[in-house]
Amino acid sequence: MPLLNELRKDAKLEKMNLNAFVTRIFSNHVEWERYERKMGLLPMTRPFLKAVINRMTDEEIVHLAEKIEKQNFKNIFTFMRENHDVSDFIEVLRSWLTVSWMDHTIVNRNGSYFLNIQHDLGIKWSLYVKTLVSELYQDILGKRVEIDITDNLISFIFSN
Repeated sequence: MPLLNELRKDAKLEKMNLNAFVTRIFSNHVEWERYERKMGLLPMTRPFLKAVINRMTDEEIVHLAEKIEKQNFKNIFTFMRENHDVSDFIEVLRSWLTVSWMDHTIVNRNGSYFLNIQHDLGIKWSLYVKTLVSELYQDILGKRVEIDITDNLISFIFSN
């Protein structure tokens, strides 16, 4: 079976057993990919994204996040989740980061979620994500999020 052999090769490259690898594929589909086409999301390469976003001014990036992307992502969130609480918000965000191959860590401590996103797209990407996530969190849950950004790291604290 050529398909099974390819899956075995990919699982080995990922240093996972076949069952864990296939479970991850199914999870990605159920948690995010089945919504991509319905919501009009498109894949693009990092070099393309970095080149485009670095041509924009900070004001253009904030406008893009607040006025255009926020409504799209709010629709995605509503489409994916019936409940609107902090843990659901974090789960949708985690799904997006996972399928986008952005390195991230999430820790739930003392009733707060601590999220760090490591990327190589520069300060303008950090500004975009900071603006989008803070606007969504405020709009969907009516709460503020603590955020710190650098060229390659975005840190959030989501309090309950």
